[in-house]
Amino acid sequence: MPGPAHLSGKLPDGDANGLAAIARALIDDPRRIHVVVALIDTAKITQTCDDGARVATVRIRRVEAISDPADRTRLQTLLRREYERRTGQTVLPFDLEEDVRSAFGETDPPDPIDDS
Repeated sequence: MPGPAHLSGKLPDGDANGLAAIARALIDDPRRIHVVVALIDTAKITQTCDDGARVATVRIRRVEAISDPADRTRLQTLLRREYERRTGQTVLPFDLEEDVRSAFGETDPPDPIDDS
């Protein structure tokens, strides 16, 4: 059975790198969590001889920082849904929940009944 996946990556050049729009914010407030959407694929796979571990180098084809509040709300819902699908857990671990709240600018926990 293969071990855990290992990843490496590189940002795209030119207009495909939407992180350039938030470069100043990344420097001025390095602990702030930002919401981004990225399109990725695999640029290469490297295998180590000692243990046979394989590392996929991720190529970020396009990345955009999301600043619109309505879009951020939609993405928050999508992030939660995908986390639940991937892990089978319906509640995020506390530290991840705090990261999500911070990234999406929430101060209070979301209403667990409100799935809008």
